[in-house]
Amino acid sequence: MKTIIWYQNDLRVDDHRPLEEALRHEDTIEGHYFIREDELSENRFGHTSLGPRRLQFLNESLDDLAGSLTALGIPLFVHVGHPLDVLDLTDRLLFQRSIGYNERLREQEVVSAWQGERQAFDGFTLYPREEVPFEKLPFLFTEFRKAMEQKARPERLIERSSEGLPCPVNFPVAYERKQLDERSAFPFKGGELAGRERLAVYLAGPVRTYKETRNGFGVDDSSKLSAYLANGSLSPRRILSDLEAHERGNGSNESTYWLYFELLWREFFQWVALEQGKRLFRAQGIRSKSKTWRVDEDVIARWQAGETGVDFVDAFMRELNETGWMSNRGRQIVASYFAKELGQDWRIGASYFESMLIDYDVASNTGNWAYQAGVGNDSRDRRFNIARQQDTYDPTGAFRNSWL
Repeated sequence: MKTIIWYQNDLRVDDHRPLEEALRHEDTIEGHYFIREDELSENRFGHTSLGPRRLQFLNESLDDLAGSLTALGIPLFVHVGHPLDVLDLTDRLLFQRSIGYNERLREQEVVSAWQGERQAFDGFTLYPREEVPFEKLPFLFTEFRKAMEQKARPERLIERSSEGLPCPVNFPVAYERKQLDERSAFPFKGGELAGRERLAVYLAGPVRTYKETRNGFGVDDSSKLSAYLANGSLSPRRILSDLEAHERGNGSNESTYWLYFELLWREFFQWVALEQGKRLFRAQGIRSKSKTWRVDEDVIARWQAGETGVDFVDAFMRELNETGWMSNRGRQIVASYFAKELGQDWRIGASYFESMLIDYDVASNTGNWAYQAGVGNDSRDRRFNIARQQDTYDPTGAFRNSWL
């Protein structure tokens, strides 16, 4: 019998409970990662979930993971398809649970058919389920945040160093490798090592002014940790642990708290996604708002290409298309414009982001898009004044001039 570690959005060796459980046994250990076939074909909105930049970042992350696992004597295999078509169902199966609806369905299929020993672990959220003090989640983040800050405690961090050089995997999908655009605010590679290095660099200085700079468009204006959280190269517990160590050594301030605050926003959307399931993707949202959305293909195409004629929106969209990255402020602005000004079905915009964003995370992406469309957790139906946003965040036109 072998022990199988089924990797999903947990591409690391640090703070990884399935790996630690596997190492307790005498069996041969194998790591396996599966790309779903539907992630490589166009969805109903005309987008391919795993666009080229997402594939490249995934490939780099798997190469890094393979190097760390090789140092432990564990091979990593990467497949396109379903685990039930590849794995021996009598082996021992260990995996970290996912958040997304489709991913959870696949987990149920595997668990239902599995004949050998199996064990599932939580690890994508900062807090375990028993630490979330709600039987039913509140709709508003503020209520969630206050309760979590007062009552919740994360599980113990399991520390393990990432060792070994990246080891190229047999990546089963061909894609066009993209060169780094020198204008990019996200000039980083995929993988746990790169994620740990970015975390260390950010906590060495830039975090001290995060609250003041977080709406900026430069490399260090925000943490740039979201991509590593999204595919699990970093665990949220690792980030919190290192942040707390920084505060013990350097003191805390509003900015260091704000990084924790953003971890709680991420946490909120993860638990909302788990609770709402398929409802998260409804046009009317989780509050069943009565709204009529349009689908104008030419309007959508111009928005995607950054050719709407609204400079601030177009600059952000061209940045996304060229780099796979967009600032949080930019995401709010272009989503609000798409849903509120253009009146287009917000799910199409969310789907385009899924294809393009290196740091795509199903819960955060869908939750934020629904929020901007007025069908999410917040009952208020906000609308961004694009001209005012432009004057506030790009008064000299420096960002627009970089991309237009």
